[in-house]
Amino acid sequence: MPEINYITNLSTDNYSGGWSGMNHNVYKQLSKKRDINLIENVNPAYPFVSKFVSKCMRMAGKKSVYPAFTSRRLDVIKKLVESRLNTNASLNFFHGATPWLHVESSLPYAMYLDCCFATYINVYHNPAQFSKKQQNDLFEKESSFLEKAKAVFFSSQWAMKDTKIKYSLTGNNFYLAGLGGGFSSVCKKLQTVNPYFLFVGLDFLGKGGDKVVKAFTSISKKFPEFKLKIAGQKPPVEFLRHQQIEYAGLINKSNAGDLKKLTDLFCNAYCFVLPTSKDITPLVLVEAASVGCPAIATNNFGIPEIVKDGETGFLVSNDDLLEEQLREKMILLCSDIQLRNKTGIAAKKHIDTNFNWDNTGNIICEKISFSEN
Repeated sequence: MPEINYITNLSTDNYSGGWSGMNHNVYKQLSKKRDINLIENVNPAYPFVSKFVSKCMRMAGKKSVYPAFTSRRLDVIKKLVESRLNTNASLNFFHGATPWLHVESSLPYAMYLDCCFATYINVYHNPAQFSKKQQNDLFEKESSFLEKAKAVFFSSQWAMKDTKIKYSLTGNNFYLAGLGGGFSSVCKKLQTVNPYFLFVGLDFLGKGGDKVVKAFTSISKKFPEFKLKIAGQKPPVEFLRHQQIEYAGLINKSNAGDLKKLTDLFCNAYCFVLPTSKDITPLVLVEAASVGCPAIATNNFGIPEIVKDGETGFLVSNDDLLEEQLREKMILLCSDIQLRNKTGIAAKKHIDTNFNWDNTGNIICEKISFSEN
């Protein structure tokens, strides 16, 4: 008899991105210790009319609905989930929260989040573009959903704190579970011939790729031996005109060949740069540090929990001084290979100690054991 209904809108075989990687690994951890009834790929198509109207209204400067979480779509999700629940299980475990707000079950439940919906929409969207009525409805439902859960696990302290503030919750049932996702590869000696900075992001502009290109272009004359490699979403052509900038392609970590390619990119990189303005707990920072690659990243979101400023890398402010600070930190590392190696060693130690999925799995399994009693 399955002990847990594991419910997700993704495939547990897919771990190409940060959120899908969290889903894959949390499910894998639970599966080690519990019998699972897997309910995956619960992702019905958005109603075309809702999606079309929403886009048109935003283009016209009017408020629109958020199409993923209309009441109609949440009702469709509810039916799909409830039809596949094993009612003899002892717990429902949700990956995320917002898609499941209409699901009804007599079973206790828990979930793993990188953030709540109120945090998400403020980070990735402009809330003023969307219906205030819909937002308030979702906020109210999600606040109640989280409050009634037996346990809510977060990937970062920052997201957990922000959820308490956004929804005015005590969070007595909130727990920091963290995340993992580091590479197991042992890197060779640092590449000193044609050294390169690395940027990886599926949203080139949102992750600050344009800022990285501008900063690199500014320092490249002083350090002509350095290159910049970009992986993920292909940048607009104007960002690839510099002869020392190379596009490494779109990489799918679920593919073994692509995974090796990405691992090699991190292993051989001089420094990873991610001045992102749209993130929660970037898994790529864990990946970079796990192979001894220091990072320059934004001092926001859950990032300071992964990158320790001046110890495992450097943090820059997400304001008008961002590009200037990027140039300053890049020049500092280019000029001091001992500092680069010192921060790289510290980065790997920090990740090995604090960021692995076994730790996350142990925390979750320990807390849901008491939750089921």
